[in-house]
Amino acid sequence: MPDDVKDTKTPVIGDSTDPKELANGETGYGNARTISADEYFQRMRHTPVRACRWPVKDWQDQLEELGKDPIRHAERRFVSLVNEDHGELAGASPGIFIGIQLIHPGEVVPHHRHNSVAIYHYLQGTGVTTVEGVGYPYEKGDTIVCPAWAYHEHEAMGDEDTIMYVCQDMPDMAAKRTLFFEEPVGVENVRHMVEGTSKSWSATRDPD
Repeated sequence: MPDDVKDTKTPVIGDSTDPKELANGETGYGNARTISADEYFQRMRHTPVRACRWPVKDWQDQLEELGKDPIRHAERRFVSLVNEDHGELAGASPGIFIGIQLIHPGEVVPHHRHNSVAIYHYLQGTGVTTVEGVGYPYEKGDTIVCPAWAYHEHEAMGDEDTIMYVCQDMPDMAAKRTLFFEEPVGVENVRHMVEGTSKSWSATRDPD
């Protein structure tokens, strides 16, 4: 391995192997500890979170502004509802992502997949959501559930924008370090989404 490449796989050995330190829970590795049941359950306690309300006008105004951006494609034209009490989990609840997405008539969110389950509830518009090659027409009020790791795309039709309410278990998957996306289709585009940020699809896909 070149000298200037950091080896991230080798465990970091603690600075001390003093028996007293080991007896206090240190195992010889900087991030490895053994703790008692009392301490474990104490650490499982979390600060209670507050209920949240997101006024419809707030997300409508923000979504409308995103809709005016000529560069932003439909796959990244959404707002997320986040309860800041959850910290880095960035969800509406500790395990649930809620997003509201806007797709203009004639636009297609190309095939992609993720290992989070997705529930799509259509607040407005008509079109087709295709899951694993099967097209499911939608209209206002419909709901479609997309299984984890299933290829899917959305195509908006008709004369008005499609607005869909999206629920996924992304925060839960990210907390377990198991969240993966493939977008656009291709094994070279599979990303482990918790290893830092990746460019948005809008910035990486080929120009229309």
